[in-house]
Amino acid sequence: MLPVLRIFNHNISMYSLAILVGIAFGTLFAVYHFSKYHDIPKEDIFYAILFGIIGLGIGAKLLYIITNIPFLIQNASRLEFWPTVLALLQAGFVFYGGLIGGILGIYIYSKAFKVSFKKLLLIIVPVIPLVHAFGRIGCFFAGCCHGMEYHGFGNVVFTNSPFVKPELLNVPLFPSQIVESICNLIIFIILLVTYKKMKDSYKPIALYCILYSIVRFVLEFFRGDTVRGFLLNLSTSQWISILIFIVGIGILIYNNKHKENMQNT
Repeated sequence: MLPVLRIFNHNISMYSLAILVGIAFGTLFAVYHFSKYHDIPKEDIFYAILFGIIGLGIGAKLLYIITNIPFLIQNASRLEFWPTVLALLQAGFVFYGGLIGGILGIYIYSKAFKVSFKKLLLIIVPVIPLVHAFGRIGCFFAGCCHGMEYHGFGNVVFTNSPFVKPELLNVPLFPSQIVESICNLIIFIILLVTYKKMKDSYKPIALYCILYSIVRFVLEFFRGDTVRGFLLNLSTSQWISILIFIVGIGILIYNNKHKENMQNT
C-alpha cells in the first residue's frame, strides 16, 4: 500500500510512524486517564512505559527470530549465515514476543525503583490494545501480517509490498490487519468504559488477555503470511493465544477467590 512516506527527501517507514503515534496516544491515556485511579506518580508511569517499550522491541524481535529457526535450519546449506541474520534483524516483529518483553520491562522497572507492579500493569495494560490498533494500521501500510487470498467484501490488493510473496501481489487478500486493528480498538473501548468498576481488581488485565487471545486465535486462520512457525497445524501465535487465554481465566479465578477471602475476613 504505502510502505514509506517521503517527506523532505527522506523516507519514513509508515509502520514505524504508526507505532510511534500509537505509543504517544497510549502514553497520554495511561499517564493522564488511567493513572487517576491509582496512587502512582506520573513520572513512574512514563518511565515504566519506556522500559516496556525497550522490552517490547527486544521480545518482538526475539520471537520473530525464533519462529524463523525452522526456515534457517531447512535452508542452512543455501543461506549465507551473517547476511541472513542481518536480514532477520532488519525484518519483522511478533506481537506476542513484544507483549511478553514489554511486561518484563515494566516488571524490571517496578523492582528497580520499588513501584507497585500490579498498579503499573493496571494503568498500562488497558492502553496496549490502543497502541496495537495503530500498529496494525502500520502493518497494513507496509503489507506485512497480510491475510490469505480472499475475494469477498473488503478484500485488499497489495501491488508493491516487500512483505508479500510475489505470487500474492495483485491478488485480493483478506484485510487481516484492518480487522485486527478494529478488534483492538473495540477491546480498548470496552476497557475504557468498564475500567472504573474494575480498577481495584485484576479484571482489566484478565479481560484484555481473554478478549485479545480469542481475537488473535481466530484471525490466525485467515493469515496468508505462513512463515510464523507451526506445530500440530496451529501457528506459534495460536499456541501463545491459548496460553494467554488460560492466564486470563486464571487471573479471574484468583481475583474472585481473593475477593471472597477479603469479604470473609
